[in-house]
Amino acid sequence: MIRVLVVDDDKLARKGLISIMPWSSHDMVVVGEAANGAKALEFMEKHEVDLMFVDLSMPVMSGMELLQVTRQRFPGLRSVILSFHEEFENVQTAYRMGALDYLSKVRLESEDDEQILKRIQQQMSGEKLQQAAAKPPTAPAPESTTRSQEEEVWSGLEQEWRSHYWLYNESVFQRLCKQTVESKVSFRRLEGMFMRVISQIETITALDIELRSDANDVRSAVEWLRDYRKRVYVQVAGSSDFTNTTTSILKAVLFIREQASNTLHAEEVADHVHMSRSYFSQCFKKLTGSTFNDYLRQERMRAAERLLCETNQSIAWVAHAVGYNDSKYFSQLFYEQTRLLPSEFRAQFHKGDD
Repeated sequence: MIRVLVVDDDKLARKGLISIMPWSSHDMVVVGEAANGAKALEFMEKHEVDLMFVDLSMPVMSGMELLQVTRQRFPGLRSVILSFHEEFENVQTAYRMGALDYLSKVRLESEDDEQILKRIQQQMSGEKLQQAAAKPPTAPAPESTTRSQEEEVWSGLEQEWRSHYWLYNESVFQRLCKQTVESKVSFRRLEGMFMRVISQIETITALDIELRSDANDVRSAVEWLRDYRKRVYVQVAGSSDFTNTTTSILKAVLFIREQASNTLHAEEVADHVHMSRSYFSQCFKKLTGSTFNDYLRQERMRAAERLLCETNQSIAWVAHAVGYNDSKYFSQLFYEQTRLLPSEFRAQFHKGDD
């Protein structure tokens, strides 16, 4: 059982949370409660606690102060933030402090208690959503089946967002954005996942990017992440630091985009980011999910798609513009990636113009 401590200076809010949540259905049990951070620490010195629901604004010791102390004193303790305040900075700070989730007291009544505890339990167990989900009944109702399918779709998307391949690969990023907007995920769930992903990126890149958001739905959250990604590249482009592997590979991606139409070899890119060829190839595959040659080909095909849509130049001209002197070989590669010949792709794009 996951042992829970509820920390909130509002007694009614504390008692209400304890009474309404279906703790036992998710292998949780409330072992204690505290009115402030100091009392919470006293309790944890004497009792085992696995998970803490903690209010941000409390007298004596605030929720943030309590998180700072527990990170050092109880490194295995996980936490969920409770607050009336939904300022973006509070959300981001909470996730940076290692919080599993951020629950708004204002919206708590309208949220699904089962889903809240379910996602927290799954994060604590480290299992994938589809593996942790209970087995469906023998004859599931259509609504149950639909919900299960939506959960499975979101699970796959979440896993891709967490892989960070989208940070390096434009095609992957555009596809994920489109699929996420079309998914049935709630804004709060998407926002929480984005915050955790960005916290990880901040940690591994050591970039200092100002984070502000006025997103209030799934579409605007995706657009916000699109803007964040652009600002990552702007900062990487202006940096002369080659000591961080992640930012060095991002610099390599920028260099490949600039030079994709020329003859380009892995050795040149590795030299550009001050790496040996073998180490560069190893890091590039690990972070982008593609080999250098596959990535270069994808970038060239993406550039070809733009030229086919934006110009009336011949296929041979487009092939040469993206680095291929043999237009037949270019057409073959283009078909392998898009399942359309260049002429078919252009015709499909302009269909309906007349």
